[in-house]
Amino acid sequence: MFESGSVVLNYFDPDINAWSLWEGAANASPSRYYAPTVSIIPSLDSAPCPRVEIVVTDIHPNASTVTVFRSAGGREMPVRGALNAIVDSALTRIDFEVPFGIDASYRVQMFNSSGASMGYSSATTVNLDVQETWVHNPLDPWGSAVVAFDDGAARSIQRPFEGDIVWPQGRTVGVVVSGQRRGIQDVVLDVRADIDNADKLQAMFGSYGERTTPVICFRIGSRDRVRLPRPLFAGVLTLDERDMNYNIGGDLVTVGMTGSEVDPPTPALVVPLLTRADLNAYYPTRAALNADNASRLAVNRRYDLAGNGS
Repeated sequence: MFESGSVVLNYFDPDINAWSLWEGAANASPSRYYAPTVSIIPSLDSAPCPRVEIVVTDIHPNASTVTVFRSAGGREMPVRGALNAIVDSALTRIDFEVPFGIDASYRVQMFNSSGASMGYSSATTVNLDVQETWVHNPLDPWGSAVVAFDDGAARSIQRPFEGDIVWPQGRTVGVVVSGQRRGIQDVVLDVRADIDNADKLQAMFGSYGERTTPVICFRIGSRDRVRLPRPLFAGVLTLDERDMNYNIGGDLVTVGMTGSEVDPPTPALVVPLLTRADLNAYYPTRAALNADNASRLAVNRRYDLAGNGS
């Protein structure tokens, strides 16, 4: 019961894992709740690589920002470009780091203007059956390349502990003095590629006029039997390009790499896919844009126009 004139605040309903809002006339006050809907739309084409679009709707009106999390292979990570993203009832993002051949679940955490959590959405799961192995620099998905692991790749996988075994005086057996276990270290990641994809692979590490971070995202093909994390973010400091049949008129090379598992660049960093310049280049006026798109969410999903303004 509520006294006359009192203010009824939003409440959290654990049964639906969402915030609810009281509204209605006196003596007839139904409650209304907002349970964000997370829709996952896969695309398996090469423009620029297999990916999923994440569309979040029915976000609580008091939510100022959201973070989209992807859970796959025993890890939960924020989706690139969807970390503390500002929202207005809906959000759309492209995930170029979704792994292949395993379940990937997405859920959304909402935050109010003070930064306090407003709870999570339910999880939505997708499984992309992509047989090829794709690699790209996390900061440039447009430079993605298709490769195949060489026969000697990932034959030895080590995840060492930090620490030592010491033998204190008077002890017959050693004592472990250790820290935490590391990720994969110094794993062979040699791949085969045709010349076009080998050039893309080289470009992921920068060029004479461009610098970048030497971190590569490996999205391993669904049929590849290698026991590497999906996805694998590897810090690679040296490329060793070796000829296969290029010198006799073919187009295949081997690119030798040895890398260690690292954190990807912060998910707050992202190369924008769709920009205002793209929209301005396609639509002559704001009226034309509004006539062709029913809502702001529809405008934000016009990824088919990406690159028009470049």
